Amino acid sequence: MSQLSDSVLKETTVYLGPASKKFLERQTQAHLNGLLFDHLESQHLDELVKWIEISAGLLIGKDKAADLIKKIRTL
Repeated sequence: MSQLSDSVLKETTVYLGPASKKFLERQTQAHLNGLLFDHLESQHLDELVKWIEISAGLLIGKDKAADLIKKIRTL
């Protein structure tokens, strides 16, 4: 797992709990051309953030999703 993947997972786990890795794997594979989440690099972050905001917003609400996105953008 890349250092960035690990950091994103840690931040996401605070909001989504144990389902976080599966959630992030689905986002990268579905929206980042089949990218494995474990291979996440900085050039993928903007696109991933966009999809996390959309998808997590449906699960945890827009306000919490916005907080999560702020934390991920600082990584």
